[in-house]
Amino acid sequence: MTHLFKTWKDGEEEKKRRGVGEKKLHFVRRAQGVAGKTSVHGSDIRESRAADIEYHIVRNSIYKALRNQQNKFYLLVKASYDQNGFYAREVQLCGYLTSQRPGRQVNFLQLVDPDLKLAIQVVATTPGSETNDATTGSLSNEPKVSTSGQKMGLLDDIKNIKSHTPVIITGKAIKRYAPPKANADKSESDSSTNNRRDHEVPSVQKALKGKAPPNTIPVFDPFVGTVELISHLEVQATSVRQLNEVPRDLIATADTAFPPEQRYLQFRTDRELRQRLQYRARVASFCRSHLAALQFQEVETPLLFKSTPEGAREFIIPTRQKGLAYALPQSPQQYKQVLMASGVSRYFQFAKCFRDEDLRADRQPEFTQLDLEMSFTTSVGVMDRVTKLLKAIFKVFSLPLQIMPHPIKYKTAMASYGSDKPDVRFNSIIYRANGWFSSSVIRRLSSLEDPYVDAMKVEMEGTSPDEAGAFVRSFLDSPTSSAFISNPAGMPGVAVYDPSKPLRGLASFEHEGAAQIEDVLKPKPGDIIIVQTRPQGRLRGGSTPLGNIRRDIHAAAVKQGLVKAPDGFALLWVVDFPLFSPLEGSDPGQGGKAEFCSTHHPFTAPKPRQDLPRLITDPLSIIGDHYDLVINGVEVGGGSRRIHTADMQELVLRDVLKMKPERIEDFRHLLNALGSGCPPHAGFALGFDRLIALMTGTQSVRDVIAFPKTADGQDKFAGTPSPLTADQLATYHLKPA
Repeated sequence: MTHLFKTWKDGEEEKKRRGVGEKKLHFVRRAQGVAGKTSVHGSDIRESRAADIEYHIVRNSIYKALRNQQNKFYLLVKASYDQNGFYAREVQLCGYLTSQRPGRQVNFLQLVDPDLKLAIQVVATTPGSETNDATTGSLSNEPKVSTSGQKMGLLDDIKNIKSHTPVIITGKAIKRYAPPKANADKSESDSSTNNRRDHEVPSVQKALKGKAPPNTIPVFDPFVGTVELISHLEVQATSVRQLNEVPRDLIATADTAFPPEQRYLQFRTDRELRQRLQYRARVASFCRSHLAALQFQEVETPLLFKSTPEGAREFIIPTRQKGLAYALPQSPQQYKQVLMASGVSRYFQFAKCFRDEDLRADRQPEFTQLDLEMSFTTSVGVMDRVTKLLKAIFKVFSLPLQIMPHPIKYKTAMASYGSDKPDVRFNSIIYRANGWFSSSVIRRLSSLEDPYVDAMKVEMEGTSPDEAGAFVRSFLDSPTSSAFISNPAGMPGVAVYDPSKPLRGLASFEHEGAAQIEDVLKPKPGDIIIVQTRPQGRLRGGSTPLGNIRRDIHAAAVKQGLVKAPDGFALLWVVDFPLFSPLEGSDPGQGGKAEFCSTHHPFTAPKPRQDLPRLITDPLSIIGDHYDLVINGVEVGGGSRRIHTADMQELVLRDVLKMKPERIEDFRHLLNALGSGCPPHAGFALGFDRLIALMTGTQSVRDVIAFPKTADGQDKFAGTPSPLTADQLATYHLKPA
C-alpha cells in the first residue's frame, strides 16, 4: 500500500535513491513542513547553494508537491487501518476550509479538496485539551502570541479563518468513530430538477455526477454545494496554515446568486456549473481519442484571417497598417478545404469561431465547434462517421440515444413537422388538409387566396376535455402565442375533441371538416386539434407557423404536467436543403447582386445528377448536398460535400451569386488550391457548446461555457468590449464615431 507519509527510517532509505534536489526537498519538508511554509528561509538557501544546488529546483519541487496535494484525498478514500484501529499516519492536505462547528475546546471543520469534489472532517483542539469520543489521542501545538500579548492556540486560529479560505492542514488521519449520515441538500436537488430541459432524462444528472468514490457519502456543504465526504476517516489537525485571506464581508454560499462580474465565485459555489465544465472536458478528451484512433489529424488553423463574404457578419481586427484589417474566422472552412488539397486526408480540430450575429440562448458571438473534413469521400461517408462518433459518445457517457434509421428530406421535415430541425420524440404529425374544409371555414381561418391548409393533433395523454380547454385558453393568452395570433396568414383554428359536445367539439370546422379530422387524425377525448393556413409556394426558412405552435404548445403542456416529457435523445439527419435561399431582412448573404444567398455557404456542392444548367436559369430549384444533424429539436451541427473544382466554384461565385470581381478575388487563395488537383471532399462542424448543453440538460449554452457573453455580447466579468483610448485610435488609424 502507498503511504501518505514516510517514516524517518523510510526517509533515510529513500534519500539514498534521490537526486540532490530531492534531498534538499526532503530537508525542507522535514524542517518546515512544506504545508504552511511556502518560502524557503535564507539559511536554507545558503545551505542549498553550498551544496551546489539550484534554488529553483527546490522551489519547483515544492510547488509540484503542493500541486499534487489533492491526490491525497483520493488516497485517503482507499486508506485502511493499522492494527490499533486507525490509519496513524501524518498527512498534509490542501483545499478550502468551508463549514465549521465550533466548540470551547474542540472545533470540527470541513476541508474540501482543490477540485471541490471531496471533503474530510478535520478536528482541532486547544493545546492540552482532551478530544471527544469521535477522535483518538490528544493534540498539541505550539501556541503563538497575538499582537496584544495574549497566547493563542490552534483552535483560536481556526475560528478566525473565514469560509472559502485556501489552507494547508497538517495532522494525523485517524478512524472516524461516528460515521456521518448522507444529507445531500434537497433544495439543491429540487432546483436542479426545475432548471432542467423539459425533455431531460434522469440519466443526464447521473452522468453529470459520475460514480461516487468508495468510502464516501454525499453531504451538502452550504458554501460549495454537495460534496462527497470521506466517511471512515477524519484528520486530527496539528497545524492549519492560511494561503490567502477572504474578505470578512464576502458572502458566498451555495444559494447566492452572483452577477457575471463575479463568475469566479459562481464557479466556487455552484456545483452544477463546475460539473458541466468538467463534463465538457471529458467529452472533448473522448472525442480527441476517438478521432485519433481513426487516423484523424488535429490541425490548428489561424484565427487572424481575412474578410470574405461567407454569409455571416464578421468581427474586424484593425492593424497599424492604414486601411488593412484582419477578420476573425466564421469557421475554419477555407483552411480545411486547403488542407484537403494539401494531402491531409482526415482533419479535425476544436475550432474557435466568431460571428457578429444577434444572440440567442443557443448562440454566442464566439463559440466552439468540433470541425471535421475528409477527402475522397461523400456526404454519406461523413454522416456515417459522425453518427458513429455520437453513438460512441452517448454510450460512454451512459445516455440513451435513438438514431433514426434514414435521413429525412428538408421538404418532408418542413411539411410533416413544420421545422427543419424537428423533435421527433413526440407524435404530432402535420397533415396537408386542403380539401378537408368548406370554403366558409377557410375564409374564417385566412384572408389568403387559395392558401395551403395544415392540420395537426396534439395528443394530451388522457387529459380531460375541460382541462385541455383551460390549457388551450391559457396558452393562447400567453406572450408566447402573440406571434401566432398576429400571423398575417391567419390565426390558427383550435378545438378540443370532446364527445359530449356537438360534433364532438369540432363544430367550428363544420360537418365535412369534423369528419375528415376524425377519419385522418383519429383524436381521443382531450386531444387538441389545430388548423393553420400559409401562403402557396416553396417552403423556405427554418419553420412554418404551425411548426412553431407544435413546438411551443407541447413544451407548455409538459411544463404544466399535462403530458409526460419525452425522454432520451433522438438523432436524425435532415438532407436535401435548397442550395440557395431568398435573402431575408438584414441577412448579409454573400454581397452579390443576386436576390438570394447560399443556404449553407458558397462552397457547398449541388447534389449529383441534377440539371446543372438550372444553376443559372433557376438556381432556387437546385438541391444542395448539405446535411444537418438534429438531436431533440436542436440543430447540433451541419456539413456538406464541397465544390472541389476551381471552375465550378468560380461559376457559383460569379454567375450565380453575381459577386463583384474584387470580392471573387478574396477567394483566390482557395480557387488556386482547388485548381491544383484537389480531391473530392466533404466535412462537418459539430456545435460543441450546443452538444454539451443538450447532454447536461440545460437550455442555455452559457451554462457550459466558462466565461460566456451576455445577450448583448458583453463579457461582464472582464468588461468587454471596452472603449479605445485616443492613442489606440490613432495607432490603428481609427476615428471615434
